Parts: sequence; structure tokens; C-alpha cells
Amino acid sequence: MSAQPLVLIKAIPHQIVNEGAALGPLNLSDFIQSSETDGSDIRFVAELSDGRALTKGLICTSYGTFGGIPSVGTQGAYEVVILAKNASGAQLTTKFSLTIKERISMMEGDQYFTHLKSRVWEALEQDLPLPDMSQLGDRPLTLVEIYYLMERFATLTIWDVNNLETVGNKIALQLADCSPHFQVYDRGSCLVGAPKDLFSHARTLEDALQTAKAMIREVYKRGWAVELTGFNKMVRAAWVEAQILIHKYGNPLEILHYEPTEADTKLYQAQEKAQPGAAKGM
Repeated sequence: MSAQPLVLIKAIPHQIVNEGAALGPLNLSDFIQSSETDGSDIRFVAELSDGRALTKGLICTSYGTFGGIPSVGTQGAYEVVILAKNASGAQLTTKFSLTIKERISMMEGDQYFTHLKSRVWEALEQDLPLPDMSQLGDRPLTLVEIYYLMERFATLTIWDVNNLETVGNKIALQLADCSPHFQVYDRGSCLVGAPKDLFSHARTLEDALQTAKAMIREVYKRGWAVELTGFNKMVRAAWVEAQILIHKYGNPLEILHYEPTEADTKLYQAQEKAQPGAAKGM
């Protein structure tokens, strides 16, 4: 039987993002589909046109989610090559342009901070009074700055809505597949996931999403009815993983006060298709 072709439904548009800002996620299944009628899965691989791996901070999952946060020093123009392959062996290759721009300054002029730090160190070394830093408190925060802080200090709390006790002492959990850059605590009526080192540059968005999935798998085993609070992308990752668990194992998981968006549903559908068949039970 000949391989059934893959079809490029529409071209992937030019993507533009700043260093340190979130890209996507793009659902590659919106652009490439199979003509097969048996629902066979498509697997995706991405690399740069010169054969190098994707720039640091960006990922492409086998089920077709492309995105991430470009790291500092990745500024430039790139051509990304996407290779799609279905179960019949048919392949399709397409490309799209990616522009990574210089990081947006957290405040007006990085030179201001460079000069201020220089003056502070000079004052400390010479035992002089510290320079006036009152302007720092007067400068208004921007949405870019706030979202940057949310991404860097991303946390997720999963509440057991049927447990009305006050939050208890922290008990560190060792969850399978949890990112080594995050720590998850059991506090009785909730699980809390938080970065181990707030200022680590080794931690990426993928670490946060990985941790969110590990946390929701834990509460699924416990049979909780839950409410999700915290960084929006961690909440989304937890919700998507919960839907996959429900479909895979059949046991319900009630999530209160969360209305999935169209993007959430598409992401779940793409990931659910990529899940191999499994017997019921955990």
C-alpha cells in the first residue's frame, strides 16, 4: 500500500519575537495535515535550514507544538525547516522565517542601570554614601516587565477543593518527570510548585510546563477535585495534561473555575492524538 500524502493546508507565517519573550505556541497540525482517513498520527521535527538545532530556548515537540522563549544572545534572522511524517511513511517538508529581535529593555535605557551599578560598586569600594536610587521607585512598570517577572518567577498551586483545612507545613515531593529546576511541596490542602533558584538562567519555560504536568498527574492519582492558580502557561499545561489523563484512564478529574480557550482545546487535541494507546488504570 502506497504512502498517503501529507498536505500543507497553509504556509506557516513569518514569526517575530524578542529575546526573553514567549513565542507561540504554534500548533503545526493547523498547517500540515494528513489525507489519511484512519486518523493516523503525524510526527514533527524542526531544525534550522543550515542543519543546526533550534536556537536555545525554542522547542518543537513530536506532536507538533512549536514555541518557547529565545535565550539572550539568539538575536538574528533564521529559516526554520519543519519535517512532518505520518504512519504510512509519507513525508512533507516546509519552511518559515523566524526573526528574533534584541531583548526589550526592562526599563528605559540599560545604560541607566549600568551606570547606576557602577556608582554603587564605587561607593562600596571607597566607603562613600550610596547614590540616590529614588528614581527606581518612581519609574512605572510596563506590561512587558510584569509578564517577564511572571515567567521568571512562575509558580503553580493546585488546590484540593474538598479539603477545607488551612495550608499546612511544607513537605517536599519527589515527582517523576518534574523539572530539576523546580521544587514541589505538599501543603495538605494544596500542592505548590516553585523555582528552586529564582535567578537561574538555566531554567526555561519548558521546565515550568514539565513541572505543571507532573503536579497534575500527582493529584489525578490522589483523586482530588481541583482549582488551578498561578502562571497562566503552567495552568494551561496542567489543564491539557488533565484532559489527556482523563481520556487515557477514564477516571474523571473535576477542575473548577477554569474555562478552556480555543487554543487550549486545540493544544489538547494535538497532544491527545500523539498519545499511544494504553490500557486503563495507572
